[in-house]
Amino acid sequence: MSISLGPFPSTCFPGFTFTMTSRDKYNAYRRAWWAKSLGDHLTESRVFLPREAHDWVVRFAAEVEERLPFVLGKLVVAQIKGVEEKAETEPVVPAQPQDEAVEKPNSVEPISADNLHKLFYVVLASRFPNDTGSTRLRQVGFLGAVAAEIAAGRKPTASSIANCTDNHVSQITGLAKIMKDRGVIDVRSAPSVRKGKAAKIFSIRPDALKAIHAAHLEVTGQVIDDITPP
Repeated sequence: MSISLGPFPSTCFPGFTFTMTSRDKYNAYRRAWWAKSLGDHLTESRVFLPREAHDWVVRFAAEVEERLPFVLGKLVVAQIKGVEEKAETEPVVPAQPQDEAVEKPNSVEPISADNLHKLFYVVLASRFPNDTGSTRLRQVGFLGAVAAEIAAGRKPTASSIANCTDNHVSQITGLAKIMKDRGVIDVRSAPSVRKGKAAKIFSIRPDALKAIHAAHLEVTGQVIDDITPP
């Protein structure tokens, strides 16, 4: 339903009078704002969002006090930059024939159940800089998920662990990087079902205990307390 705002004289056609509704006035204001905001360095593009995502973006735009079109544009640009940066750092696996794509058996001996149990307590007792108690709990949970995937005969990846724990892949890759830097896990690339995409498979190193002790001593200058139950 439109509301009449009363007649007004036309500036383009002298002698004529037009009646502008509230919708007409809003549309005119919107077109003027849009033309002024676009400028020479921006272009207009439509996006379609799920309703729940739209509600989140509206709240986010209100928090940062920016117009919704600008917020959506910045989110898209940030995602594109993230994908490009990941593509630059991630090795590309060339397409292989079916018989060559079969991964060779891993010759590395897996960590024993006893050492895995000890590793959990070593991680909990460690005091790496910037690690908190909740950080160490997440690290133990990550290692437990990797071990569980391997025990089930699967190849643990960031995606598989994220799916089974209902987490974001970025959180899993962050934990994996920390554990790899400390010598606790190995990360190897393997052919993926997607062409040109490398799948990263996690495994716990058999010498993980020795490696994390060495890394802790190097970084903190202190040994890790032994809190393993007798």
